[in-house]
Amino acid sequence: MADLPGPIREFIDALTDELLAPAFMLVSDDGGLIDWGGALSSYEIGSMEENMQVGDHVPFLMGLLPLDSGSVFLPKVQTAPQVFADVYLFRRHEVTWILLLDATDDVKKRQALQQRTYDISLRATELEHEGRTLYDANSRLAERVKEQTSELSQTVVRLQQELAEGRQIEQALHASEARFRSLFDSNVMGIVYFDSAGNIFESNDTFLQLLGYSRDDLKRGLLTWSQIAPIVAEVGSSNPQETLRQQEFIRKDQTRISLLFATAPQIEAPGNRIGFAISFSQPKSTQASS
Repeated sequence: MADLPGPIREFIDALTDELLAPAFMLVSDDGGLIDWGGALSSYEIGSMEENMQVGDHVPFLMGLLPLDSGSVFLPKVQTAPQVFADVYLFRRHEVTWILLLDATDDVKKRQALQQRTYDISLRATELEHEGRTLYDANSRLAERVKEQTSELSQTVVRLQQELAEGRQIEQALHASEARFRSLFDSNVMGIVYFDSAGNIFESNDTFLQLLGYSRDDLKRGLLTWSQIAPIVAEVGSSNPQETLRQQEFIRKDQTRISLLFATAPQIEAPGNRIGFAISFSQPKSTQASS
C-alpha cells in the first residue's frame, strides 16, 4: 500500500476500523505481554497487564507462543459466545504480533447458509421417501395396472436418479412437487388424504368419481370412512396395512365397488395418511338386509 495516495490509505484504515474492529497484542519471546490495543473488548479479552503470560490468559493462543518464525493464520476463532475473529500471528524484530479482525458476520452468514442447505436436504429426503412408497405400491399391481401407472414408475425412477446424481437439491424439490401434483391431478389413480379419526380432508377428482361423491360433498364433510367403508375403520388407525390389497367401498348411491387400495404415512403431517385406489371392476348394487 506504500504507493497508494494518502486519502485512499486513510479511507481503507477507517473502513477497517468500522467493519473489522482490529485489535492487537505484542508478545515477547518469553510469552509476556509488551503492548496491546484496539478493540480487544469486542472479543471479550480484558484484564490485560504488562508482562502477563498471554498464552495462559487467552485460551486460543495456548501452545502457539512464542512464534519461532514466519506467520500463522487462525480463521474464524471463537473468542466468546457468538463472537468470532480471524487471528494473525507474525514475527517481526524478535517479537510476535497478534492481530485480530472481526469475522462474526461471516460466520453467521455461513451458519445461516448451512441451515438452509440442511432444511432443503431434509425436504428432499422426505420427497424421496414418498416417491419410494409410490414406487413400491405400483410394483405390486397387476400387469394391466402397471401399464396404466408406467408414468408414475418413470417419475419415481427419474427422481431417484436426479438425487443420486447430485443435482441441485432445491431444483429437485420443486420438480418432485410438480410431478406429484401432476399425478394427483391425473386420472391414473384415486388419491385421498385422511387422519387417524377417519376424517377425509383432501382427495383428487378420480377418488371422488370412483365413489360417486362431489367436491362439494367433500367440503361439507360427507365423505368419511364411516360412510364409505364402515367395516374397515382400522384403515385410519395408527398402524394400518401399507400393502396393496383389494378393498370394498360403499358409493354415495349405496352401490359397492371393489378397489385395489394401499396407504402410506404422510411424512410432513405425522398421524395423517395418504391412500391410493385403482378400480378393477364395475360397481355392483347392494341393499342392506332388513
